[in-house]
Amino acid sequence: MKIKSSHFFLLAAAMFFFGQLKSQNILEQYVKLGLDSNLAVKQKNFDLKKAKLDLQRAQALFYPQINFASQYTAANGGRSSDLPIGDLLNGVYSTLNKLTATNNFPQVSNQTINFLPNDFHDTRFEVLIPLINSDIKYNKQIKSELINTQQQDVLLYKRELVKMIKQAYYQYLQADKALSIYQNALNSVNENLRLNEKLVKNNVATKEVIARAKTQVSQVETSIIEATNNKKNALAYFNFLLNQPLETAVNIDSSLLQHIQIKLTTALDIPMQREELEKLQSVKRVYATNLKMTDATKIPKLNAAYNIGFQGNGFMFDNKQFYQLAAVQLQWNLFKGFDNRYKIKQAQIDIDAVQNQYNDVQKQMLLQVSTANNTYLSAWAALKSTSDEMQSSKEVYELTEKRYKEGQALLIELTDARTQMTDAAIKYSLAQLAVLNKEAELERVTASYPLN
Repeated sequence: MKIKSSHFFLLAAAMFFFGQLKSQNILEQYVKLGLDSNLAVKQKNFDLKKAKLDLQRAQALFYPQINFASQYTAANGGRSSDLPIGDLLNGVYSTLNKLTATNNFPQVSNQTINFLPNDFHDTRFEVLIPLINSDIKYNKQIKSELINTQQQDVLLYKRELVKMIKQAYYQYLQADKALSIYQNALNSVNENLRLNEKLVKNNVATKEVIARAKTQVSQVETSIIEATNNKKNALAYFNFLLNQPLETAVNIDSSLLQHIQIKLTTALDIPMQREELEKLQSVKRVYATNLKMTDATKIPKLNAAYNIGFQGNGFMFDNKQFYQLAAVQLQWNLFKGFDNRYKIKQAQIDIDAVQNQYNDVQKQMLLQVSTANNTYLSAWAALKSTSDEMQSSKEVYELTEKRYKEGQALLIELTDARTQMTDAAIKYSLAQLAVLNKEAELERVTASYPLN
């Protein structure tokens, strides 16, 4: 069955597309895993939850407060006051008894009143209601805005974490690629060693070629040990970001290195949507509300209170001890030595300082975007250059190996060609890593990764 060229092209394009989609899904899964499980993100979310609870506490200040209190007092001694009730009334009572010919008006004794109440209790419920209080209103607005500030802080760290996860994954892929390059190089030098041993056995070459070939094997084996260690370190760091055991296996998607494509979107054309700017704007709104709250101290505060309970000697709780008390309290700070005036000036300075910081950060971000875009394009140009170098060094090695087998090239030429081919492959792999890292950096500074 023959396949038309157009159908073959569509099939190849579809395979490439689904390969890219699979690669994207693997990396995106790791990014989502990191955003959900990273310990630092969890800590930021704890702070956000606390900010939301602070808002609920601020809203609770609008509701009446109900308190229960009970106090019993036992006392002896202390200050007292004498009341000459008997001296004042006994003469009058005697006259009344004579006039009425009765004893309806008994004699009374003088009294001594102690200021410290003995065997006295006060048990009551107290209801406090804020009627006019601007501090409660502005405090709620501040707490509400602080939630937005904390949310921007969480998003800010998440965006940085996305970059770190991607770069750590690219580093692991490059470390795995480097190990593969050195393992291929080891196969080549081992093959050269076997060839040289065969040449010496057939008296075509002298024994020093075997020693030189063994040296090459030892050098490549040393590079493999170093590359293996680098891969282990990259694996541990990547799993650390994901909050997984450090030795957890990672799915390798080598197609990310094989199908690197330049981003055609110009970084300078991307709208700036950085959380740093929104956070500063949120802080500015907090300071503006604080300014309003400070300026509102000239407004009086009005509170109402209502008490209901029992009060008297002994715990009787009867009608004689029952009482109710209602009160309205007005508080108006008329003069505090110009303290509020200075606080207002300080609050305005805070607002101006945040605005100045906002302008400075905005300029820094424009510089970051421009620099990241330039370094990304430079890394892409370097990748194209190293690709040509790698291809050329591979062709040189293949020709030199063929000439060496035919006895037309020296061992040192073959060693040189093999070393250049390996170095070019490593250089190309590092160039791939640089492009991917710069791409992640560009995505970070332009805030283009969708977090929601």
